[in-house]
Amino acid sequence: MEDFYGLMPLSHGREQLMAALQGCNALSTRYGLTLSRADMRMLAEKQMEALRSAGRIEFGCGPYEKLVYALCDSPYLTQTDYAETLAELCVLFYQFKSESGERWSDDELIGLMKWLYDGECQGSLDLVGDRLWQTLHTHPDTENFAEEEEPFDEE
Repeated sequence: MEDFYGLMPLSHGREQLMAALQGCNALSTRYGLTLSRADMRMLAEKQMEALRSAGRIEFGCGPYEKLVYALCDSPYLTQTDYAETLAELCVLFYQFKSESGERWSDDELIGLMKWLYDGECQGSLDLVGDRLWQTLHTHPDTENFAEEEEPFDEE
């Protein structure tokens, strides 16, 4: 029996992801961040684990490219923690996508993750996770997050 990554053979999906991550290095190296082949393999494995854990399948390369492009200029991201940070954000991404019932697009969720990571969480992945869950329960859809509703004015 052959393993599958989404609908593609596992090896093909991993190769596609690794090629995408290699392409991300072109941008991230400008910010002093580079993924090694070992980092890329680890990220591919972490993504497969996150997909299994969240009960999801992925037909493309997943969130890594968008995470790299969103976060490579973060003042809190260093070469030392770059790959591990991407891996943890990938896990949070799939967990939140499943728990939110797909109410948020990938771009909206990654934008929120960047806003939290660079803002009030100051690079703390634990805080990003906590704030994501708080946001899910206090802002059940993107419209409410984007602009708070006006309080009801009784006259």
